[in-house]
Amino acid sequence: MIPFCDFLERIRPAVNRRIEEVTGGEDAIDPGVLPLLVRGKRMRAGLLLRVHTCLARTTALTSQALDLACAVELAHAASLILDDMLDGDTVRRGAPSLHLTRGDGRAILDAVGILALPYALAAPYGAGYVTMLASAQQSMARGVAWEMLGGPELPAAELYDAIVGRKTGRLFSLAAAWGAMAAGEEETVVAAFANYGLSAGKAMQIADDIADLHAHVAGAQSRPGSEALLLRCVSGDNGTRQTPVSILEREIDGAAVRITDGGRQRVPPEMRESFRQVVRDIVDLTIAGGMPGDGTGLLTACPNGPPQR
Repeated sequence: MIPFCDFLERIRPAVNRRIEEVTGGEDAIDPGVLPLLVRGKRMRAGLLLRVHTCLARTTALTSQALDLACAVELAHAASLILDDMLDGDTVRRGAPSLHLTRGDGRAILDAVGILALPYALAAPYGAGYVTMLASAQQSMARGVAWEMLGGPELPAAELYDAIVGRKTGRLFSLAAAWGAMAAGEEETVVAAFANYGLSAGKAMQIADDIADLHAHVAGAQSRPGSEALLLRCVSGDNGTRQTPVSILEREIDGAAVRITDGGRQRVPPEMRESFRQVVRDIVDLTIAGGMPGDGTGLLTACPNGPPQR
């Protein structure tokens, strides 16, 4: 299989074209929002389509898989608008954050309008897809609430895992599960890939938090969030000593293991290694996007060095 980064380059135009189609028409999304919707790395869509094409043994993008890929990307885009408002972020995908150019009230309405689109895309393929999407979005909201307002009384490592699993991991989990479902896989395989996607999303968030820690060390201003909780895990307030890299590596290594049980008969060893590399590529893309240069600044935030390729 081709490297995941190359796969993203291959599928991105099709995803962007479909999003442009969905956001046009009689009830079109305001043109001022379109730049946010047609940009992005498309890691969630890419994960869904990579799972689908691998399990379906095809290189073609079916209309169902493409619609579902666009649905997860639009759900992500809506969350970004709200995240930027909550975090006070000023730049998103190379442009000023939407709430700065359109105002808070308009940005909230934009996010609500965008949130309807994933359901419209998923509904034709069955109620199960709609239910799964609703559950994922509820989980994302809870994760952000726990991050901002405080979560249950848990050791730092457990609370951190719960937050990143909900606010980021669940949408990746949905993407991987939908990819397997669109390929016609049975429930055990779908569940295995849902767990794999969850680990992939958690690894992505850990990498993002490491990049934020680097920015904080470099003097950049940022709102304390899950990265502050990651520091508590590193300090070992639960009696153990960890590093950001060790936490990240554990999640990367565990991701492919998630598909070995339910997915064993459908995923040969060479494909499992490819899926492990997908998670590493997601981490690399995240770190490269969050740090200047080639990401070597990770050495500052993580004395043990960046994860090895």
